[in-house]
Amino acid sequence: MSAQDDERKSMRNTATTSSESEDGGYPQRLPLSKRILGTIWDSLDKSPEERRLIAKLDWWILSYVCVAYFIKYLDQTNVSNAYVSGMKEDLKLKGNDLNYLTTYWTIGYIIGNLPSQVILTKVRPSIWLPTLEIIWSILVIGMAGAKNVTTIYTLRFFIGLLEASAYPGIMSLLGSWYTPAELGKRSCIFQASSSAAQMFSGYLQAALYKGMNGRSGMSAWQWLFILDGIIGIPIALYGFWAVPDSPTDTRSRWLTAKERELSIERMKNAGHAPPRKLTPRTFFDVGCTWAAWLFSLLFIAHVCGIRIYSYFNVWLKSTGRYSVEQVNLIPTAGFGAQIIFTLSYAWISDALQMRWPIIIFAAIIALIGTIILSVWPANNIPAMMTGWILTFLETGAGALIIAWINEVCAYSREHRMLIIGFVETMAFTFNAWVPLLAYNTSQSPHFKVGYKLAAMFFALEIVLTLLIAYVEKRWNLQKQYLRREESQQGQGEQETHTGVSVD
Repeated sequence: MSAQDDERKSMRNTATTSSESEDGGYPQRLPLSKRILGTIWDSLDKSPEERRLIAKLDWWILSYVCVAYFIKYLDQTNVSNAYVSGMKEDLKLKGNDLNYLTTYWTIGYIIGNLPSQVILTKVRPSIWLPTLEIIWSILVIGMAGAKNVTTIYTLRFFIGLLEASAYPGIMSLLGSWYTPAELGKRSCIFQASSSAAQMFSGYLQAALYKGMNGRSGMSAWQWLFILDGIIGIPIALYGFWAVPDSPTDTRSRWLTAKERELSIERMKNAGHAPPRKLTPRTFFDVGCTWAAWLFSLLFIAHVCGIRIYSYFNVWLKSTGRYSVEQVNLIPTAGFGAQIIFTLSYAWISDALQMRWPIIIFAAIIALIGTIILSVWPANNIPAMMTGWILTFLETGAGALIIAWINEVCAYSREHRMLIIGFVETMAFTFNAWVPLLAYNTSQSPHFKVGYKLAAMFFALEIVLTLLIAYVEKRWNLQKQYLRREESQQGQGEQETHTGVSVD
């Protein structure tokens, strides 16, 4: 039997198990005692060998991806915090300039997203991801030296272009090493690092404004970008060692030969196919799958919906009630709650062995917040604060959406990577222009259209999640892929047989 036949047999067994169970693509459930241990931490129900392997993966992969993404998101949040901490006045920003800063970053992110995912099928992640991060760090430091808005726009574009590899590349990396029962926690822990970055940015900007503003002739917002860029360089160097590529082609020195074999076996049992050659046919097949388009619509709703909470500090400043330090510190309460809810989503979704109910729950919470802001009880500060904080709590659903894609498309590494890249590209294409219409800063802080539009996006997210849950059960991509592969193989064998007969 050939290696390809072994692969098809393994995938067929996984697909059969998945379709016969009620958990939407997960392996059959373990006994209660094992499930309890696995819910607490998913290596506690494993053999000692597998437990050691997962501990190694967590130590090296999670340590790198979380800190690397922490720095990336710190930069994104720094722009907003810098804006309300002196950058607006120093660079004479006005009107919709804050949104344009994000838009130029988003344009770069859109352009770089899908090409980066394609390159990752040809170039090792352990080379590609850290290399881009080093260049990114240098450009972030350059933000401190900008003297006008044009320079800032240019830098934001290239920073976005380089950062495009981070989120989809890291999510694809996690999907290559962790099984469905493990992926939700890791994806959400990774996502929580962005919340921690946004939380830390507020504290950092407040501290710099108090202690470094004017030091060496630079404003506090300039020191913010310098520190962010400097921290990024050693993290990138660490990535060259920590990133293990994929189980089938890893050259990582921290994995033993036995652990590499175990990693391949684990992912094979989870229905993950080994890497294949990327061809034009692969792109065509991806474009014909429901997953590419429905998950894109879902992620568009998610990304455009959560954009709302980035204007919390703009509203705080507009009230005139709070100092610059308070404007930076108060939103950290939202990010703290965001971390707690994101990690809760991870544990609960892994325990339920389903993603869609948690995504819906998260969207409902945020929908309530946007409804409060749409009503606009301007003189009721507690109500306004509640509305804003609730909009923070849906963010963790994004990691579950990408984990869901990893699981639905486990049958093909190339499909997974292309669909994740496509989904990110589509979402941020909308995110590049929707805020310009919805959150025109000349109308701040009462974005009459923006708050209602955010509510619409969260409501749409609920509907699309239900639709995908139904479609996934009705049209299982793994089973379709196997049928197509077997049909093509049968045709090939028939042609070969016919050729032999004629001779």
